[in-house]
Amino acid sequence: MIDATKTNLLATTLTAPTHVRGMDAETARLLGKAWEVWLRVLPKNRLLNVYYDGHRAFRDLGISVPPQMQRTRAALGWPAKAVQALARKHVFEGFSSGGQTDPFEVVELLAANDFTTQLSQAITSAYKHACAFLTITAGDRAAGDPPVVIQARDALMSAALWDQRRRAMKAFLTIDSTDDLGEPDGAVFYTHEETWQLTRKVGAWSAVPLGNATGQLLVEPIIYDPQLGRPFGRSRITREVRYLTDAAIRTLVRTETSAEFFATPQRYVLGVDDGTFDGRDRWSAVIGRLLALTPNENGDVPTVGQFPQMSMSPHLEMYRQLAQNFCAATNLPTSSVGIFADNPTSAEAMQAAEAALADEAEAQWRIFAGPLRRLLGQVVMLRDNLTEIPAQVWRTDVRWTPARYASPAASADFAVKMVQAFPTLSESPTLMRRAGLTEADLAAIQTETASARSSALLDRLATAGDSQEPETVEAPPSDVQGVDMKAKFDALGVAVRAGVAPESALKYLGLEGVKMSGAVPVSLRLPEKDTVALEEA
Repeated sequence: MIDATKTNLLATTLTAPTHVRGMDAETARLLGKAWEVWLRVLPKNRLLNVYYDGHRAFRDLGISVPPQMQRTRAALGWPAKAVQALARKHVFEGFSSGGQTDPFEVVELLAANDFTTQLSQAITSAYKHACAFLTITAGDRAAGDPPVVIQARDALMSAALWDQRRRAMKAFLTIDSTDDLGEPDGAVFYTHEETWQLTRKVGAWSAVPLGNATGQLLVEPIIYDPQLGRPFGRSRITREVRYLTDAAIRTLVRTETSAEFFATPQRYVLGVDDGTFDGRDRWSAVIGRLLALTPNENGDVPTVGQFPQMSMSPHLEMYRQLAQNFCAATNLPTSSVGIFADNPTSAEAMQAAEAALADEAEAQWRIFAGPLRRLLGQVVMLRDNLTEIPAQVWRTDVRWTPARYASPAASADFAVKMVQAFPTLSESPTLMRRAGLTEADLAAIQTETASARSSALLDRLATAGDSQEPETVEAPPSDVQGVDMKAKFDALGVAVRAGVAPESALKYLGLEGVKMSGAVPVSLRLPEKDTVALEEA
């Protein structure tokens, strides 16, 4: 395991392993390059962590802050706000293809990996360090692992090598354990040909192959704003954000200094002897309610006065300007940093304020789509022991909760107008999603609808069973897949247990092709004449 509190201990003594027992020379060369990349970017990633955690020390310019105020532990959470505000716009809902919400039946596997949380943490880390990674490995079933294990890795303890021709990673290194001094003693190295477990004991590194029969690098990057010259992207905590944070902290300290002088105004006394205040500290002179002064040796009557109070408005105005600059640099609404308008904000104003941030979130969805499709394909490969990614994976869509805020009234109005223009959308799950319903809402609605349909069918079947003459009924059109199919068989079971003739129930439900086994539920009681015949048989 990695102790995050110890990752700064050996900042200058960490070195790449020069020899790894059990690893071939070419792979060891790649490992050395990846290790050097990790060491090169480690100081920057640590600095970004310091800003994100709000631990950046006050940087005094040495001009206007008195020595007593330099000990103020001022902190500001703007860098974390820049990261989290965009990261929380990404709510993963799953994969879909051709109208199917789980085309590869991976929902349970993803849930076993807590994939929603893993992806959320990876996105947050990517916005902090520019990139993060998702690793895929075969699970150890004996240890209770799912068939495929998906883990999020941050760039603080990871590094990757880029293949410009393939436009993809060629190798990936992640540190997965450290010793008591914070120095790595365990790592995993991924290549297209093999996955290696690295261990350091008594200063020597050794490698054990874990196997990789797919021929692919089982790692997918999550990148913020990738560019041609920067394939691993950039951090949301940019140089501008760091400067604005430092400047705002200085402004807060100056404001607090001014507040101290405002609370204890500076006074002066003229015409007193030098020894009048001997034996008194400054604070007593400031707060004393009764101050007795005598004329000096020249007979001058003491005069007491107070210097004009300084205004705190310049500091507050500067802080407000810095906050606006920060919001412009990060596409955040000013309300996110405590700058509010005098009048209440309407739904339209909120939507307009977050439009730029929503645009950026939707742009990132397009960037994330490729890696998440490849991850889905690799998960299916490992689970089903395939030799290549199924072609349907590339036609799979990644679903997210809409990033743009829309009031319930606006969503309902949109849905009504769409149904009026396109009546076939009245029960469309796609329209319901656009109206703001989540996948859990859709599942509950489908279950409730199926239950209501089953109850209606049972009522009509019970009426048909009570009649002497078989009633000819026309099977209503229905979808024989998913929830509707389950509802039909549930209704069939209830009808048969209620005493309805199986043939009549099958015909009414549109299941004429289904062959009954002939078994009779134990809850039914046959007529006496039928029981006699049954016993004689």
